[in-house]
Amino acid sequence: MRYFHHSLREDPGTFLKFFTNPATRLRNLLILTMGIGLFAFMPSRHSFGFNPRALILVIFPALVILLAWVYVKATARSFSLISREMPAICLENEIIEVKLLIHYNNPLPFAYAYLQDHFPAVDVLTSPEIQLQHEDFARTGSAVILYRHRLNRGYGSFNIGPLEIRISDPFNFFEEKRIFQLKTPLKVWLNPPAPDDLDLVKANALTPMGDSRSTMAGHGMDFYGIKEYVQGDDIRAMSWLKTAQVGVPVIKQFERDTRPDVLVAVHTDRTQLRGFGFGNTMKRLLRIAAAIMGETCQRGLPAAMGLCVDDLAHHIRLNSSVPVYGFMTELLADLKPAETGGLQQLLSLALSKAGPGTIVIFLSQTIHIDINQLLSGLLTLQARGAKVSFWAIDDTDQARFSEEAGLNVSKDDFKQRLREMNLDFVLLPSRSEIAAPV
Repeated sequence: MRYFHHSLREDPGTFLKFFTNPATRLRNLLILTMGIGLFAFMPSRHSFGFNPRALILVIFPALVILLAWVYVKATARSFSLISREMPAICLENEIIEVKLLIHYNNPLPFAYAYLQDHFPAVDVLTSPEIQLQHEDFARTGSAVILYRHRLNRGYGSFNIGPLEIRISDPFNFFEEKRIFQLKTPLKVWLNPPAPDDLDLVKANALTPMGDSRSTMAGHGMDFYGIKEYVQGDDIRAMSWLKTAQVGVPVIKQFERDTRPDVLVAVHTDRTQLRGFGFGNTMKRLLRIAAAIMGETCQRGLPAAMGLCVDDLAHHIRLNSSVPVYGFMTELLADLKPAETGGLQQLLSLALSKAGPGTIVIFLSQTIHIDINQLLSGLLTLQARGAKVSFWAIDDTDQARFSEEAGLNVSKDDFKQRLREMNLDFVLLPSRSEIAAPV
């Protein structure tokens, strides 16, 4: 048994090189044509017609063609696929190595044989075309073929196969195909690249009324500082002494882990779904959410996601024991859009989970949402010390943002208003996954 890589073996081999020459094939066809002509029309001694001496010019090329047909049939039946070995699980866009064990059971050498493996998990549905060499089968009758392939499309569960081998005779008169229906399961996990404008750095500044220079705050035991009370804050942290001094409600904050929590809130709405297949607005949004979650976990940051499953908001926290790629493929990639937007539920969930040490990224499949409600929730999160970003897909390219009944605000005006509110806003183009920062 011999190993070889298809990219290292480009020489077609030495067997029947003379007969595989294009000039040789042309010569045989000319001989056949001349033989037929002479057989039918060469003048004899008495008349213009049948000439037995021309029969040899017909028999020889006809015999060659017949032998070529028998040859290609015999060699094609001699190939068999023993096994296909490859990773059971891999990441989207990953290059994987595939090992094929092929057996050839025939003393007759083969001239031309090309192998292609079918890969439904990629754009091109076959592997590179690999030329087989008879020398590699000569010793034991088996050869191991190794090749690499990039999984550059899609995610989910696939069956790789069948395998196709094309065999032709030395003259390339005939070609026979052998199809081996061996299917090998492959699970491809979602692994989109992180957006270029993703900012996962949370640097808390000194609170206006505090006297601590700690860089993070949350629900730990060490005192961090104080801030003015806003609706939704925990009243158990109220500083009554400071409230009496400054005349406004003030709460105490406590130092937390030095790494920020990242909360990704995913807003989908079945009624606002645009496009089809992998390119629809919800699937594109979920790919962005998966990219953010994957990058967050790679950096070792505590990550959580808020999303509506069965029209009920859920808080899903990821830790080191959760395989993030499996989570994103098994749950996120198969997520169905909510029957209703679920905006209020997601905002309520974010308000209950986010604090001064939190990065909140609110992702929306549509820009047709209740802007008053959204801005109120995002500004409340920001007032609590969270770092807030709003990402939305521009699903119409010309949508207008409604702030209240009967009042429309253009996109440019809306962007400017968000800048004035110090809210990060990313408007994703409708037919591209490239973020458009504003």
